[in-house]
Amino acid sequence: MKLAVFGTNEIGLTASAIFASHGHNVVCTDEDRSQIDALHSGEIPVEEEGLLEMLAEAKKDGQLSFSVNRLTAASEADILLFTEPIPVDEQENPDLTCFFRFIRKIALTIKKHKTFIIKSNVPPGTASKVEDILIQQDVSDRSFDVVSNPDFIRKGSAVKDFLYPSQIIIGCSSLRACRAMETFYEPISSSLQYMDHSSAELMRYAYHTYQSLQTSCLTMIAVAAEKYGGDVELIQGSLPKTPQFTEHSLHPGSSFLGTDTLVELASFRSMIKESSSANRMFKAIEEIDQYQPELLIQKLKDFLGTLQGAKIAIFTSSTVKALPALPPYKFVIKKLKEEGAFVQQFDTEKTRGKQDNEMNTIYESVQGCDALLLMSELVSVKQLNWGKIIKGLNLPLIVDGHNLYTLDEMRIIANTYDLIYCSIGRPNIYKGLGSISVQSIQ
Repeated sequence: MKLAVFGTNEIGLTASAIFASHGHNVVCTDEDRSQIDALHSGEIPVEEEGLLEMLAEAKKDGQLSFSVNRLTAASEADILLFTEPIPVDEQENPDLTCFFRFIRKIALTIKKHKTFIIKSNVPPGTASKVEDILIQQDVSDRSFDVVSNPDFIRKGSAVKDFLYPSQIIIGCSSLRACRAMETFYEPISSSLQYMDHSSAELMRYAYHTYQSLQTSCLTMIAVAAEKYGGDVELIQGSLPKTPQFTEHSLHPGSSFLGTDTLVELASFRSMIKESSSANRMFKAIEEIDQYQPELLIQKLKDFLGTLQGAKIAIFTSSTVKALPALPPYKFVIKKLKEEGAFVQQFDTEKTRGKQDNEMNTIYESVQGCDALLLMSELVSVKQLNWGKIIKGLNLPLIVDGHNLYTLDEMRIIANTYDLIYCSIGRPNIYKGLGSISVQSIQ
């Protein structure tokens, strides 16, 4: 079966690699010629464990190709998979102009049945509009099916999440489309959940909003854990779990709607802006989430005494977005400077795809600093050479703003490299001391 994928982002490339490895003839397309040229050269624009190898293998087997000829790919394919992000206009409403224009062009080429699968973050009503466009273009309703198929993969673990999904949502309006999706996803999962188009299109927003509420709850509990010496991870582990959400990481300080979704958040807010209860919910989340940067500042002051004249290294990620007006790391940097600290920022996006011996700049960025603050969720940050980090710091103080590490692994690292590790709502780690609270050493 021929599959055309539109978009070379995490979703598009992961879907291309996995479906090609399961026997589909896949062409992955993008309007950006430089992206396609890079893919032909064996480079990928995202950092996903195992993805580069899967793409290379599928290309070697002749099951996968890359192209800028999107319309040609669409005309030759049986299944069209749309993964490209939808932009917003000046009023922060989803702008589907280019997407619908492309659908109209595809309609002119249809000579055999095609299944349109929409994975992009589209607002409710999009799939029905696509059906209307195709019919308006004189395409028989027997010649196409439209499917809403939102994704729930996480940046950094896309391959794992795609291969072992916690749920696959299918929004469609025909039994034929249901059967087609069963066949399409058979190599991956048989646990498909069917619903109408609008419900499926709302699922992504509902999923991330629900996640955000849980995360904000954890942030709130973490504040109490800090005060009374509790461990928010132990508390979280005993809370009731909703099965379809347990596969995804939740921890205090996570950004609203995960990462790289500021456009999606704007789209969602524009959809529910008439709802006073929804607006109150967003405001409450904002108030909780904005406290977390204040907590990190206080942790640094607890150990350094004062931030006046202190030099703080901070690892950030440009893909991390948040609900407040400023992303969390920018808010923290602003507060650090107000306290009189000097800030040495390093964007961990620069480490994408690099081996340890190519990451010298990240170690140079901590030289002469009094503490290191982690505010990035990229996988590469977990692959740090702690010996080089501690050698560059004046005081071996690590403050983890995203609880990237478990306490067990940090006990091993602390004992090996003689460091102090602080996170959100959990006991601090010291070499040889296991874990104790800040209060006990004051």
